[in-house]
Amino acid sequence: MITQPKPHIEAQPATPDVHQRPHLHLPGWAHLRPAPKNIRATGVQSLNIAFAGLQILIGYEWLLAGGDKFLLGAFPAQLGGLLQTLVKGGHLVGFFTAILQGLVAPNAVFFGYLIESGETLAGLGLMTAGLVALLRPLAGRYLRGRSATMFVYGDRLIERLAPLAAIGAGLLGLSFFFLDGLPKPWFVPSIAFGGSIDTGLFLAVASVILVVSQFVQQRPSR
Repeated sequence: MITQPKPHIEAQPATPDVHQRPHLHLPGWAHLRPAPKNIRATGVQSLNIAFAGLQILIGYEWLLAGGDKFLLGAFPAQLGGLLQTLVKGGHLVGFFTAILQGLVAPNAVFFGYLIESGETLAGLGLMTAGLVALLRPLAGRYLRGRSATMFVYGDRLIERLAPLAAIGAGLLGLSFFFLDGLPKPWFVPSIAFGGSIDTGLFLAVASVILVVSQFVQQRPSR
């Protein structure tokens, strides 16, 4: 019996015998793989919650500072005397003393209103931004129609105003750090009741972190 050759089989080239190199596993080293999407989403959500919590905490601090001055009712009138006492103490930096004597003290009432208003507005702005960030997932899930549109516009407005509030809070914290005489932010022999880092410096650094984080979040992902 004669069989006819199958041209479509004979025309196929022989497949070379390729030996796959086995994957090398180093002992003690985890195999690097891309993180699953659900894990990455959970990490981003956790970072957003932590960032919003920091905004609310710093904002509440500034809101209390400004609100206390408003409740006192006499802070603008008393600011001039407070500055004179600080200047006479002799622990302020030279150029900062010159600014206080030449610019702030002659306009103490104006700067008093500016300080208490700035602290209050910065606190309200940061707290509002933090609360909106926490409510954003719920709003996206439950709001529809006009309510969703209004929330989106409000969210965008707050995203633009929040960095300004953080910058203002940072400048206020830095000024308080100078008013405290630039205490050293490192180890010094002391009792250190309530912590060693100056409150003004702490709030200024926290505000810088808020500003940087906000710009990083607003930067489009590549």
